Amino acid sequence: MMIRLSESWTTLLNKFHSDPYGQIKDKRIENWKKLISNLPQINSTKVDLVDEITVHGEWDNKDQKRAEEDLLHLVPWRKGPFTIQDIFIDSEWQSNMKWERVLALDIELKGKNILDVGSGNGYYGFRMLGKGAEFVICLEPNTSHLTQFLALNHFIDSKRIRMIPQRIEEISFLDKCFDLVFSMGVLYHQRNPENHLSLLASHLKEGGQIIVETLIAPDECGQALIPENSYANMSNVRFIHTRKGLENLVNKASLKILDMGTSVKTTPEEQRSTKWMPFRSLVDGLSQELDRTVEGLPSPDRVVLVLTKL
Repeated sequence: MMIRLSESWTTLLNKFHSDPYGQIKDKRIENWKKLISNLPQINSTKVDLVDEITVHGEWDNKDQKRAEEDLLHLVPWRKGPFTIQDIFIDSEWQSNMKWERVLALDIELKGKNILDVGSGNGYYGFRMLGKGAEFVICLEPNTSHLTQFLALNHFIDSKRIRMIPQRIEEISFLDKCFDLVFSMGVLYHQRNPENHLSLLASHLKEGGQIIVETLIAPDECGQALIPENSYANMSNVRFIHTRKGLENLVNKASLKILDMGTSVKTTPEEQRSTKWMPFRSLVDGLSQELDRTVEGLPSPDRVVLVLTKL
């Protein structure tokens, strides 16, 4: 398969071809490799990435039981859901709801080369393929998310998506070869959000688009809500910009907003604990009435923006 990428990106992909973990030191990796290599095969596979992510085919009950046990070893499953034969991976996030909000902005994905920054386990990347993307590169430094991706792609078996365990800050070259660059749920974790947007733009073709999904604060917060210690029990939330704050931030990064979706309140329907993510989730970070965080701050709203270069 011919991939329209620069020599630098091709070299980077080749670096992780034989070992997707590269030089990462993690005691869990050897066990993860054994787990993935021992996952059963599904025969006569039918894959749907359009309306959901499902893989169906033929295997026996013994294979299903073994596969479910192995996949449960990879908790927590944050993004999803996924259906592998009769195994339903009921993830913490109902990511299809966020994906529908992205699709509502009429972004053309067919035939596009896409970079998904901070991709998690690849849920959105697989959905991009379902909408006809040519090739998707996921950047995800979290080795647990990488392992989930490798397990999923064992069954989906797509050669049009790859995951590299690096941050965008670690990419040393600035080849502008992507039609679309995604940053889903990443911006508010950044110590320097302007630099994050500039890095996204540095890999974008002329005329390309950046899709940012992020938390948004009420207008009365001025430019941004800056949590003192934590936000909804999350200690790594740096800035939650208001609409005006996002506009100013985008302009500082020499970008402009092409479109902005309606802000949507995050509810326990979209984010919650499950068997596949049995730890604290949204309700643990909110007041009993769900209208404020446990820190007394506005409860989370999210928004999708489409950006391009000035």
